[in-house]
Amino acid sequence: MYKKIALLLGLVWMTGVNAAETDSTTGLIIDEGLGDVKENCTVCHTGRFVVVNGGDKEFWKKKIYIMQNAYGLWKIDKEKEERMLNYLAKNYPKKEKVSIDK
Repeated sequence: MYKKIALLLGLVWMTGVNAAETDSTTGLIIDEGLGDVKENCTVCHTGRFVVVNGGDKEFWKKKIYIMQNAYGLWKIDKEKEERMLNYLAKNYPKKEKVSIDK
């Protein structure tokens, strides 16, 4: 009985330690670069759009390019864009395909 309680408490503690803190407005992970993403991305769409996507820096760079050329996103200075790309690639990398067999 005590082993089960200890295991349960350990799992709860580990989950809390590993859980990333999220922004209450966007639902995005709080980390360096979030402000830039909020300023340039969530002006037009919700943070959920970011969460359901995922990729490396090149993937996110292409997404920004598409938003600029197809949807009118303004030009972003290089320093800010680099922070955004680092943030997105770190916190929203490519999703692993999940199957029912796993």
